[in-house]
Amino acid sequence: MTASKVLMIEPSLVSGIVSNPQTAGDNFFQQPVSSTAGEELAMKAKKEFDGLVEILVDAGIEVHVFKQNDSLETPDAIFPNNWFSTLPGSIMVLYPMMAANRRLERRPDIISFLGRNYSRKIDLTHDENRGIFLEGTGSLVIDHSNKIAYASLSQRTSSNLVYEWSKLTGYESVMFSAYDKNAKVIYHTNVMMCVGERFAIVCMEAIADQDGRERVKKSLMDTGHEVVEITMDQMHHFCGNCLELENNKGEKFLLMSSNAFHHFSEDQKTRIQKYCTILHSGLDIIETFGGGGARCMTAELF
Repeated sequence: MTASKVLMIEPSLVSGIVSNPQTAGDNFFQQPVSSTAGEELAMKAKKEFDGLVEILVDAGIEVHVFKQNDSLETPDAIFPNNWFSTLPGSIMVLYPMMAANRRLERRPDIISFLGRNYSRKIDLTHDENRGIFLEGTGSLVIDHSNKIAYASLSQRTSSNLVYEWSKLTGYESVMFSAYDKNAKVIYHTNVMMCVGERFAIVCMEAIADQDGRERVKKSLMDTGHEVVEITMDQMHHFCGNCLELENNKGEKFLLMSSNAFHHFSEDQKTRIQKYCTILHSGLDIIETFGGGGARCMTAELF
């Protein structure tokens, strides 16, 4: 089951693209921004965002765009998939966020928009008071067709909350531990894997132990997925940060950044394109200074 609609947050030319100091501690994809580069980077980030929206719309995918709120200090607002997700069956979920400034992204106007379209709301945000977190489809890479969620455990992805989420939604969970090339815990699962209907992209070498690798691979193969393995270097170029979408004709697409596209091998692209058409757009500024890619920018609306 694949979404044909997404919600995106347009970056502000006033607030600009800045690195979030509250998430820099564990997001090793994010680089600091010089204060003197703000306006120039803001223009470039806005152009990148518009380019991503354009390729989605041209493919026939419905995009709902909200503008970043300049009155709020929300440098990561362009990554809405972390604070909410939707599930088939008219379900919306609100998630507990580790960074205090990311909690401000849960805007009443967006929640009201979602509430008009989703009849059941699961609210996990109270767990912020307990100091445990689960950051949406950053933490959970979800196979909706088979009702399985994959989760790489970290300080942003609590095993207790994965269990709770599974109990509330009826999805199974596959949990494991994963590390980047510097042996640091990977902060979000969606930087190292992507699951489509018939294929999955996974950085298996990031998964710490053999049991974890075998558990993930077995689950994917048992559900009929062709597994496209990527290297640690490819993961650091956002090759795992992709999202399968479809248009109203049922045509399948895989969304990624141009950075990711150019770091896939020709063989890997050929294998992926058996199942869908690749869409890619340049996101160098957003990936470098925001620390998230194409998948992070798109929240699925089922």
